[in-house]
Amino acid sequence: MRLEQLFLLIEVAKYNSISLAAEHAFITQPAVSSSISKLEDELGTQLFRRTPQGAYPTSIGEIVIEKARLILDTVEEIKQISNTSSLTGNLSVGIIPSMGDKIIPNVLYHLKDKHPKVDISLTIAESITILQNIQSGKNDIGIVLLTEEISGKDLCCEELFSDEFLIYASKDSPLAQKESVSLKEALGYPFVAYNDEFTKNNGGITSILKKHGEPNVVFRFCNFELIKRVVSQGIAISFFPRFMSIDDIYLQSGEIVPIPISDVSLGITVGLIRSTRHAISLVEKEFVKALKSMCETAATISNGN
Repeated sequence: MRLEQLFLLIEVAKYNSISLAAEHAFITQPAVSSSISKLEDELGTQLFRRTPQGAYPTSIGEIVIEKARLILDTVEEIKQISNTSSLTGNLSVGIIPSMGDKIIPNVLYHLKDKHPKVDISLTIAESITILQNIQSGKNDIGIVLLTEEISGKDLCCEELFSDEFLIYASKDSPLAQKESVSLKEALGYPFVAYNDEFTKNNGGITSILKKHGEPNVVFRFCNFELIKRVVSQGIAISFFPRFMSIDDIYLQSGEIVPIPISDVSLGITVGLIRSTRHAISLVEKEFVKALKSMCETAATISNGN
């Protein structure tokens, strides 16, 4: 039994496919198939059921795969024991756009300052797309809004912090004079949306608001700065989670006023998702550690402390 075999074992389980495992491991499909077959012969048991739809672990295979993950995690830790200050490795992270505005840049700054040799690859997408990326193996971990659509086999979800959506309106808007506003009233105003919100169910505010109606979308932008500029000019209003108010220049200057919604709870939970078939590396552990620290600050802002 070799570490390479255990690695390929996990890769096949990760993608439920020998061909995809071979593609991501940069070796041939016959080489992966041969490695798994030799391991099965050595153990005297079948680890995968091969079907036209893919390769799926047997009940014994599930147990062996979990042990293999533990072994490779331990090996990775051993490699880093000699010099933990020189942590190296890669991590692919999928994040919702709002996390890329404030929290994640701080996470990357602290992580790179402590471990300059780590390589973090970010994918910015909506929650549903990130879920799909996790399931396909394109992302190692994802940071999403935990709505009812975020579910699936072999998916591990962990709450990071709770928050709520607020109305952002110009200081000159009639809404700015109110302590709170009903959702019905807010939905009657021209609205600026992020990207393709409300055109398809991609999670986030689209999923949360679907039971209550849709806003009157007059603009769509893929840039939060542009959205806030339009809001500050009184052209439209928008929804923003409370944690994005951290050190926001538009709110600090009073150009934009954040307004709570009085009659409907638009509460959200920001969470971390990963596949249970994914081996957790030391780089991932350090990233999550830094992430949770930054999320504590976001939670404090959201709770008004």
